[in-house]
Amino acid sequence: MYKIFSLLMSLVCAVMLALPASAATRQPVSETYVDKYFTTVAAASCLGVYLPENSTEFSYLRSYGWHIEPKKMSDGKVETNFAIAYNYFPALEKKIFLVTFRGSAGKKDWAINLKTNRVNFGGSTLAQMQEIAAEPLHKDKPAVHAGFNTYVDTVLSTSVLDGQGRLQGVFKEVAENPNAVLLLSGHSLGGAAAALLGERLLCLGLPAERLCVVTFGAPAIGNEQFVQQYGERLKLLRITNTADPIPGSLQTFFGSYKQFGQHIKYSLSPKISSIQHAMAMYFDYSVSELYKEYDRQIALDRIYPVSDSKITEGVPVVALWIQESDKLSQVATITDLKRFVADEYKKMLPSYVVMHKALDKEAYTQENIMQQSRFSGADYILLCGIDGYRQKQGDDWYLTLEQALFDREGRMLNISSLGRKVAPAVGNIQAAGENLMAARKELQQHLPFVVTQFEPQLVQE
Repeated sequence: MYKIFSLLMSLVCAVMLALPASAATRQPVSETYVDKYFTTVAAASCLGVYLPENSTEFSYLRSYGWHIEPKKMSDGKVETNFAIAYNYFPALEKKIFLVTFRGSAGKKDWAINLKTNRVNFGGSTLAQMQEIAAEPLHKDKPAVHAGFNTYVDTVLSTSVLDGQGRLQGVFKEVAENPNAVLLLSGHSLGGAAAALLGERLLCLGLPAERLCVVTFGAPAIGNEQFVQQYGERLKLLRITNTADPIPGSLQTFFGSYKQFGQHIKYSLSPKISSIQHAMAMYFDYSVSELYKEYDRQIALDRIYPVSDSKITEGVPVVALWIQESDKLSQVATITDLKRFVADEYKKMLPSYVVMHKALDKEAYTQENIMQQSRFSGADYILLCGIDGYRQKQGDDWYLTLEQALFDREGRMLNISSLGRKVAPAVGNIQAAGENLMAARKELQQHLPFVVTQFEPQLVQE
């Protein structure tokens, strides 16, 4: 099976040109790494599209150069919810478009899901597609889910095609620009819409080499004949987990549907019934998978590990202390969560030294913390504590991030405690990201040199 983002490997090669001379002879990172990088970006966007106007995930992506515009379109019968984003990589001379469809979030969405009868699939124009779909179902011919087809028809008529049936907007730009790539993504219903729209765009003439699709927990969209005739031409990365019932639901109940594409399955305990299908779970796992591949690329000497010390001339040095609570031992992703927090602080701070001594409960008042920080050359001391507080009832808890900032004399400049309600088994990295966005704003008020906007890059050096 081909790699879903093999067409993006040119980006990776270009990255190597921008590295220091000592790194110029290195092999480019693998296609697998590129897969997992853009999978994580897509996962963040799939979270953000559920609350597009004020989502932390969209704010986070915007801080890395993504321009995002939420869309809510209707043809009078069906309402579609998605977001169009793009990011330009100057050193790479590539423009990446990301179109993300929201999963089910209301009765109208479930009305689409429950239209499980099939309609014919075919045609090279919207008029032809609608005409073929309206015909009596052809036996042993390509057919797709009627509800998903209606949803995608609305997307095509309101957002993809102009009055003359020609591609418009970002879809036109991708069709005409060889340096543009379109990534379609979505969770659940959104994933089904992304996959079916991808097939429709190919029918409309969009070059296959400029189109990729990534879905999370998405149901099947068509029958076996559809998969046989159309499945191989679409670069589809289909992500599920071992406990999610949605991807196999149509096959289970109707038997005439079939999945296709490159399949990646996350391992999840079936006992965790409340989060089997949660997008937050898929996001956490995508981050963990990215870290695994990142470390593998380090072992292959294709990536330099991010240093625990970085000094930028003329910028004050911050001593960074990070401590997680023993309460977090039950969190499966605790190692990745702590790493994520540390990485984000490293990006924020132009000059830093990561301190490795564990913090005691009374660490904020211990003089040795200040002494060790000053010995490291720090002008400021930043203490970060990650903790979780279980609610009295239920399994949910609050993941908290406590941030305290001191000057080199030990005077406190700011202290804050940020929290988000999560479940122990899912959404912890997502929650940490939301807390960090708020922490970054507070930190910038006292340290104006804190970085809040970052260059888009596949590899952090």
